[in-house]
Amino acid sequence: MTGLVLAVLLATPLPEGTARWRFEMSGEHVGVVELAIRCEGETCTALWSSERRAPADAGGRRSSRRVELEVDREGRWRGGRIRVVDDEGGLKVAGYSGALPSVLAEVVFARMIPLPPRKGWRSSLPPLGPETCLDAFEEASGLRGTACARRDGDALSATVLGIQERIVPGQRGFPDAIEILSQGARFVRDDEATTPRQAPRLHGMVVGGPEDPARAASFCGIVRDPDATAEGLGFLPPPRAEGGSCREKTSAWLARAARAGLEGRTAVGVAWDGERFVWHAWPEVRLERGWIPVDPTFEQLPARGPRFTVATYQDRDERSRQRAGERILACWGRERVR
Repeated sequence: MTGLVLAVLLATPLPEGTARWRFEMSGEHVGVVELAIRCEGETCTALWSSERRAPADAGGRRSSRRVELEVDREGRWRGGRIRVVDDEGGLKVAGYSGALPSVLAEVVFARMIPLPPRKGWRSSLPPLGPETCLDAFEEASGLRGTACARRDGDALSATVLGIQERIVPGQRGFPDAIEILSQGARFVRDDEATTPRQAPRLHGMVVGGPEDPARAASFCGIVRDPDATAEGLGFLPPPRAEGGSCREKTSAWLARAARAGLEGRTAVGVAWDGERFVWHAWPEVRLERGWIPVDPTFEQLPARGPRFTVATYQDRDERSRQRAGERILACWGRERVR
């Protein structure tokens, strides 16, 4: 670490107080995050908590996580208290002395860049250098790496443990906004933010991936679906259906298939919509040669790729629907197409 970077760190203590952010994915409100920091002497106590509601396809349940930390004035863990609790109880945690906990990375970096002058506000913080990198770790998994940031206009471009972010500094030292580019996720400062009462929309949420869809190979450990041949499918209902969403169109098409004596099911996963990868739903129908995907939203018979089926279920089978929800939740907001 250079002397300049060290001087910047020593001049940028953690902000004290409480901040809340509205958690959005692809513009959909899915939860809330809160961070409270209190300092006494050379030690600060940080309490980070999050709560989000899963999409309806994953059961719509609430999930939460709470991280409690004791760090120094610059946000680095020195062997003090560290505790992570989620819905299942306490988790095994790991920390590295002198490293930055990932839940504090954006706050630490946001304190290193002065805001544009505003009436009644004056910054005494030194500017961020060309690039600042710090040792960092993820509290629950123990993943160790670096957190780096550089100035990008009035914001910061950052990479925290391999994840690219954009950080917009705000008043009182807490960021106004944080964007996780690969996940289509955004945290917007909102002191009135709460967890949504209704399950958020899943389908249409953007998923990060290669710009060239031909390079797509896997998603969340799932390999790309094989291409289905169109031969012998002329007897199936046309790939069109009424509805305001892919989920409604899937249900409507499956109802037509059932009236024709065909067995069908709903598939949920990630598909290329012509411009980007999105969460999507489509029907599958059972034929002698196996399950054939159809897409009444994209009007494809059979459905074309690239697409990745995360889960399937039949409407009247609650156990299969529950298992599908668990698989969706395991990948939702955490993975990208590779």
